Amino acid sequence: MTVYNTTEELEAAKVDTAILPIGAIEQHGPHLPLATDLINAEEMAKRVAEMIGNCYLLPALPFSNSQEHLDFTGTVTLKPSTLALVLRDIVLSLYLQGIKKIIIIQGHGGNWIVKPTLRELNLEYPDLKVIHSGPMAGENLDRHAGEFETSRMLYLRRDLVKTDKIVDCLPGVTGEYMDYVGMKTLSEHGPWGRASRGTPEKGEKSVKESVERTVQYIYQTFKKLEELEHTAPERRSITPKPPAPDR
Repeated sequence: MTVYNTTEELEAAKVDTAILPIGAIEQHGPHLPLATDLINAEEMAKRVAEMIGNCYLLPALPFSNSQEHLDFTGTVTLKPSTLALVLRDIVLSLYLQGIKKIIIIQGHGGNWIVKPTLRELNLEYPDLKVIHSGPMAGENLDRHAGEFETSRMLYLRRDLVKTDKIVDCLPGVTGEYMDYVGMKTLSEHGPWGRASRGTPEKGEKSVKESVERTVQYIYQTFKKLEELEHTAPERRSITPKPPAPDR
């Protein structure tokens, strides 16, 4: 089920699970589109939804936390606190309608605020199960617009990849330097990795393996959470309860 169904159809399907993809609009070097993370998140979520069946597939959030790329034209970012509030509002909208199993699928690995936000929501609402399938990230030497993302885009949207503009770049520092000085100081053209090694065959293999791992993780996690619900002590909500009315 998607937002192109009617509210009546969604209710009749008795959906109790939703998938929320989170993308980003940020530079991906001279050869990949600004929407690379958005496309990855949408495609992953669509394939996962098809495999798990009766669920509510939401449109991907196009904007997230991309502050480290703001020196590049076209990048649009939310502050971490803004992203956390948006995520909370979406999850609680679903929760109030009885959709209490939420799967977050990210196309951008820099949204560190998502993890503590999910932890907080799960603590506040003991009958809510918000799980994180994990960001799609390559190796440390292939952090951004490198072999991994180039391969995926060559498989998913080859028409958007400008292969004649590929630039390889290995900044020679570890990932946290993006937090210290931003990406442009580390990579003049934007990539961090060897995009020239990307192929559509590698991209197809990567996407299919990621979808299978994600679906397996979703089934295992919800099953384990149900088991823990029956064996663990009653969880306390961290949300303060209102005082009882005076009699």
